[in-house]
Amino acid sequence: MAASWSESHTLGTREKVFSWRIDSRGNIFIKRKFRNGRFPRIDKVSCNHLDKLQNFMQDREWKALANNAAKLYLGTEKEGVGKFLYRLRREVPYAQLASQLAAIYYHSGVWEWNEQKRGMKFLLLPGNWQEKTIQHYRDSLAQEKEGTYIEDYIEDFSGSCLKVKSKQAQDELQEPLKEGLQQKCSPQKFSQQEAAQQEELQQDEVRKIEQTKLSAFFGY
Repeated sequence: MAASWSESHTLGTREKVFSWRIDSRGNIFIKRKFRNGRFPRIDKVSCNHLDKLQNFMQDREWKALANNAAKLYLGTEKEGVGKFLYRLRREVPYAQLASQLAAIYYHSGVWEWNEQKRGMKFLLLPGNWQEKTIQHYRDSLAQEKEGTYIEDYIEDFSGSCLKVKSKQAQDELQEPLKEGLQQKCSPQKFSQQEAAQQEELQQDEVRKIEQTKLSAFFGY
């Protein structure tokens, strides 16, 4: 299976974006960024821990998210997904992966969610949770790839439209210039014609005057 990252978000009141992937052994890797962290943190949840988590959910009872950092650290957090992860590994950041795993399993159809942003609870649904998770992962990658293709197509299409509009704008700008040049050129043509006519009239007048002089000289 290709080790590509799929993007998702948590289900709480403050939805947090994270990336996740599954390797060929069924381990889940989760990449998230903390508020004060400069670089994202990547955690591996082994297939062994995932099996134990699903066994914890097997009684088909609603389980709380239970991943409050302070309560986990003080040992006062109630039973739930986060506290169970904390028992598997005594690290608060690891136990808080309950938020990301809950989102993954909910969108995969592995867990049911009570649709509450606060006081979230989850219930294991019937079916093969591994197959559902892998299928959701593949579908997510396919959708993201399709979305990227559509974005690229829109960008190319927009670029083509901009080129067409740019050419149209240039043509529209050139039209007044052409008209202006025609208007500037046409008076010159008219003035030349008028000058020729004026010159011809003057020549006629000269010929008439000369004819009059000749008539008077010869007496006819």
